[in-house]
Amino acid sequence: MQMTLKETIQAIADEQHITLKEVAEKAGMNYNGLHDKFRRGSMTVKDLEKILDVLHKRLAIVDKQDHDTSHYD
Repeated sequence: MQMTLKETIQAIADEQHITLKEVAEKAGMNYNGLHDKFRRGSMTVKDLEKILDVLHKRLAIVDKQDHDTSHYD
């Protein structure tokens, strides 16, 4: 089963020993607002880039033929 966006971000945060609340705060976001964005499915690319920046990750769009999409970087 494929992980949701929230589950993926949570897993990355867990690996880095940081909470989602800390991620939200470092990204300049309100934790409750972040939770609502996940729940409503209203996360923007800009929001995601801020979160990934905190986690030292980047957003990349790759061709399915050239990349195993079951992993995250």
